[in-house]
Amino acid sequence: MGGCLAGRHLDPALKQEEMQNHPSPSAVATGAAGAEVPGVDFTQVGVLPLDMLYEVLLLLPAKTLCRFRAVCQLWRFLLSDQDFISAHAARHPELLILVGSTMDSNILLDIMDLSGQVIKRVRKTASDAKYEIAQSGQFDLICVKGFHRKCRLQHLATGAACQLPEELARGHLAQVPDIENYSVSRIAWGQVASTGGYKVLRVLDGFCNMVPRQLCEVLTLSGSSHARWREKKAPPDLVDTNPQCTVAIGGIVYFFLQRKTYGDVTADRIASFDLETEEWRPSIRGPVSTLVDNTPLPVTDPLVWGSLSICALNSCLVVVHQTFRQLITTDLWFLIDLEKGLWVKQNSLSFSASEFWSPPSLKPLNDGRIIAYKGKTGLFKIYDPRTNTYSEVGDLHSNYVLGLYKGNLLSLPNAVFWREGCSNSRQRTGD
Repeated sequence: MGGCLAGRHLDPALKQEEMQNHPSPSAVATGAAGAEVPGVDFTQVGVLPLDMLYEVLLLLPAKTLCRFRAVCQLWRFLLSDQDFISAHAARHPELLILVGSTMDSNILLDIMDLSGQVIKRVRKTASDAKYEIAQSGQFDLICVKGFHRKCRLQHLATGAACQLPEELARGHLAQVPDIENYSVSRIAWGQVASTGGYKVLRVLDGFCNMVPRQLCEVLTLSGSSHARWREKKAPPDLVDTNPQCTVAIGGIVYFFLQRKTYGDVTADRIASFDLETEEWRPSIRGPVSTLVDNTPLPVTDPLVWGSLSICALNSCLVVVHQTFRQLITTDLWFLIDLEKGLWVKQNSLSFSASEFWSPPSLKPLNDGRIIAYKGKTGLFKIYDPRTNTYSEVGDLHSNYVLGLYKGNLLSLPNAVFWREGCSNSRQRTGD
């Protein structure tokens, strides 16, 4: 099951072995390796020695280098080499945005830069593609959810896919009534610190005697074709599997609990699943509950709770709390101590109501800026709280920001560029 994805692309030892078997152009240029590449004449590189050309190309932006791959076979080899890509990524750290598609049945997602330019378009390939949607992204992987229990992890740089088993865990098959009616509502994955391996968590929604129920199963990405889901204890309370209410950080997957009423002071309570121990941790109280305790407004007032979401910023769990009055006020609360449930507000900003009309969805960037977008209206801006200014990025139409891609642009095969930002009428301008 998914041997190439789980083994080859996530195993550092195999990656190192590949690099040793395919020497870099810089090593060839300095005589450290005597490898020959069929059809490539390393003596015909123009006026610059190959090692000097290597250093010059490292100075250029990735967008330019993607186009330079078409210059000749030597440049394509050099600019596609993993050693070169790693060296370039170290000098040019860049964030790209994953934008999921909900309009075009043939498009799974677009990869954009922070100026709104589409760099790569990933198309759907399955026979039942109309049911597919990109659900989440992490570690250069995206989760593609299909109909009912069909899910796969797909590597953005290589296109390799790991089809997750549709079969339910044996224990659930034997013990849960009407088990075939349960469908996958959330897939999350992370790396286990003690082993360095990767595990996948899936939460399934269903009903038992007309009462909503959730099941929890875990899978280890081992590269084995015989891997199966293992049944685990269900969450103590129903968790919210909405993308804005779920995030994986390291080996922990966090969920907001489902909110029943605004008057419930546990409305921002957070559950967490430990992928290493494969157990649910005790839930913790969120930062807004403390505000409710001290507010002069009734706790049933929706203005107190506003809009809540969670995300990851610099490997820290962050609760985004937005309230809507004359201005859309947004507070970012950072979890400083998980065991004590200690939260600290590190950012507070305001959005004009005339800009978004209702609270936008947010994706914080590592440099302090914040992506603000409104899926139904298509507004897409980057807000800098240090200068209190917006950068107009583009129009997402009804698409949605899936997450951030921290890989290097050169890692993406056949990267292309489009003239019109996020518009569906984009025209291809280069390979």
